[in-house]
Amino acid sequence: MYIHLGGNVILSKKDLLYIFDIKAFHQSKVNRDLLEHMQRQGRVVTLEKGKSRSVIFVEGKNQPATIYYSPITAFTLLKRKNNLY
Repeated sequence: MYIHLGGNVILSKKDLLYIFDIKAFHQSKVNRDLLEHMQRQGRVVTLEKGKSRSVIFVEGKNQPATIYYSPITAFTLLKRKNNLY
C-alpha cells in the first residue's frame, strides 16, 4: 500500500519510519541535531511552500534515509497509514 505525503510524493507505507508533529519534533535537541546532519547530506525535502505541519522519516530498500516536511498534519498522515479514514 502507498501513502500520499503531500506535493507529488507518494511512498510505500513500508518505507515510513516515523511521523511527527512539527512542533514536537523541533523541541528535541537530538532531533534538531539529526535534522542538521541530514540537511548537510541533502536529504531533507520540503514538499510544498508554505507552512509545514509534519516531519516524516522514510527509508526503504530503494529509498535512502530522507526527512520530508509535509503540509499535511501528522494526525491525518497517521490515519492514512493505518487506513482509519
